[in-house]
Amino acid sequence: MVTQYGIKYAVNLITAHFGDLVAKVCECLLRRGPLTLQAIVRSTELTSSQVKNSLLVLIQHNCVQAFILDQTGEHGDGAKQSTQYIALFDNIIQRWRFPKFLTMVSKKLDKQCVELLEGLLQHGRLTLKQMFDRAKSGDDVVQEAFVKLLNAHFIERCPASEPVLTNPTKEEEAARKRAAKSGKILEVQETLEQRVVEAAMPTEALRFLFATETEPTADRGKDKSNSSSVTPGEKRKHDALESEAESGATDEQVVLWRANFDEFIRHLRHK
Repeated sequence: MVTQYGIKYAVNLITAHFGDLVAKVCECLLRRGPLTLQAIVRSTELTSSQVKNSLLVLIQHNCVQAFILDQTGEHGDGAKQSTQYIALFDNIIQRWRFPKFLTMVSKKLDKQCVELLEGLLQHGRLTLKQMFDRAKSGDDVVQEAFVKLLNAHFIERCPASEPVLTNPTKEEEAARKRAAKSGKILEVQETLEQRVVEAAMPTEALRFLFATETEPTADRGKDKSNSSSVTPGEKRKHDALESEAESGATDEQVVLWRANFDEFIRHLRHK
């Protein structure tokens, strides 16, 4: 559970980085939990446009996740779906560790990797094309640094924009409790934030997948199987994702990438 001091610290971080308006929206979500756009507008007394712009900033920088709450048939009525927004407290707190993340990469990789990661930390989410555009080095150098960061799992694909979250049925809830009781395992209740993050996360096969498209169209299958992030042991997974790649899922102008906070924290814990 997030303490009042934790919320205050998180709001101070957001205020320092993005200003008072964005911080006001973030604080509203931290204190009141998931809310719809209309509920945020009522609570903050800001205009709809101000709230939308603030949410875009927070989502861009991985501090808020949108999700669709599916309440179909909960009370015997029809489908009910609403888009809600939840503040990701853990991601907000990681912002003060950005200098540590850059230091870690500077020790393990090279200067170009540090510059690429710095851009992602500064802008939150970028496509590969945007990384090319902002880099001082050539595209080949940037792509090489990108692949190094990806292979080290320091960067990852961004989560789904609006995953659908469903409440467990009474039967599923009862079965889960019986399983926990029979196994005599202390059950830890999963928080809503954890459920939303899990629902939005790409599958492991996609999370760190990067398929180059430098070869002609006729050779794409060959090029994808030689993708720098795919090892021989992962080839079956890669082949299974061929349709996604062909539909443009790996297009350098479409796929968004971000820093993988989980991997950085894992390294810091080991220290």
